[in-house]
Amino acid sequence: MNNPNVKPLSFLVSLLAMGVMAIVLVVQVYDFRKDFAYLQKLKKDEVNYEVVWGQLLLEQSALTQPSRLEQAAIRDLNMHAPSQDELVIVKP
Repeated sequence: MNNPNVKPLSFLVSLLAMGVMAIVLVVQVYDFRKDFAYLQKLKKDEVNYEVVWGQLLLEQSALTQPSRLEQAAIRDLNMHAPSQDELVIVKP
């Protein structure tokens, strides 16, 4: 049972297994770093979208104010508030 070829063979198998594990570890670390960088990019995009969303809400608020709508109706559509003579009240 004391075969002299067994020890070098087990050493080579162990060395090969350790090499494979080292390569797997390097691949896993690389994948983790790539995924983490992608996550950071997504978080940065999220912050940018939140800023744009806030700006759009402010713009919507400014554009839908009643005074602005009234001015646009007068200027663009030539509308005006009806006088007493122009009012028609319809009863059901």
